[in-house]
Amino acid sequence: MFHLVYVSSAIKYFNNNELVELLNKAREKNHRLGITGMLLYKDGNFMQALEGDKSVVCDLFETILVDPRHHGLITLVEDEIENPIFSDWSMGFCNLSNPEIQKLPGYTSFMYNSLSYENNKDDPSGVLELLKLFRKR
Repeated sequence: MFHLVYVSSAIKYFNNNELVELLNKAREKNHRLGITGMLLYKDGNFMQALEGDKSVVCDLFETILVDPRHHGLITLVEDEIENPIFSDWSMGFCNLSNPEIQKLPGYTSFMYNSLSYENNKDDPSGVLELLKLFRKR
């Protein structure tokens, strides 16, 4: 089992309908490929965790790298894992720009920060804790 976490910036801000469309396509493809994970979106930035068979995750990631809807993609975490973190999720999703997020148990001011590389490069392992928080929703 392998997982990979990356951040990227959208070419343009996604509205709710565009996010739902992206999520539906990702869930369908990930289910077909046996990939699980989580996608966070905030203020035009994405953070995504993918987990599954290493070759399948890496092949999917190659496709993601050339997706024209985003740029500035930077890998934060690549690691072999014993057990999947998101085993029940073909692709969990949370729009952190939604003000309702502040009502969630476990919400912290950390969520005011951007999902950008600059805010996560010093402790990339912390991104897994952020992603795990939303797994529990």
